[in-house]
Amino acid sequence: MPILILVALMLMIHAPELGATTAAKLDLDALTDNASVVARGKVKSKEARWDAAKTGIWTRHTVDVSEVARGDARTTLEFVTRGGVVGKVGQAISGCGSFEVGDEYVFFLAQDDDKRLQLVGMVQGAFKIDGKRAKNSYAGLTLVDAKTLKALDKEQSAALEFDVADLLKRVKDRVKRAECRVPSPESKSDKATPKVDDPGPGTRDSEQKAPEKK
Repeated sequence: MPILILVALMLMIHAPELGATTAAKLDLDALTDNASVVARGKVKSKEARWDAAKTGIWTRHTVDVSEVARGDARTTLEFVTRGGVVGKVGQAISGCGSFEVGDEYVFFLAQDDDKRLQLVGMVQGAFKIDGKRAKNSYAGLTLVDAKTLKALDKEQSAALEFDVADLLKRVKDRVKRAECRVPSPESKSDKATPKVDDPGPGTRDSEQKAPEKK
């Protein structure tokens, strides 16, 4: 599960943004570890819809995938973000981001309880590609340290930026290391110890020393 602290503010469209969502800042390793899918692709389309209860709007994005660094190979994927505009009604959730058709990103995604893909760490899980560089964003987020939960200063809140090829390589290398991780000594010991079946009733009786003959 993504490491998040959510204090989401639901706002009507055209209304001023009153605050930000608080979230733990995730480095590249944390983004990778919390993602089930990491893929490079361009936003092909997006559509906002009400949820079943008609209380919240979600925007579904379709992405043409050009490279997968984690997860099953695929040519397209879909992910959702909170907020959007349906008819004359809109909702905005600070920190969810806005992704325009035609823009290219490296997305870090994880499944929610409804099996939908969402960004890991909200908007920080999307690295926008500009030429050969990729950079994420913390727009709409108030960042805290993932361990201490203390607020980060401006310098500590600097966005992550990488060469695109290096970013994808780092993700692939970390995933590979995780898959090849050597089992702990305890797990090795458990595997080496054969399971002993219950001897069953009467076994202990049969093993008791026979009474001495007089």
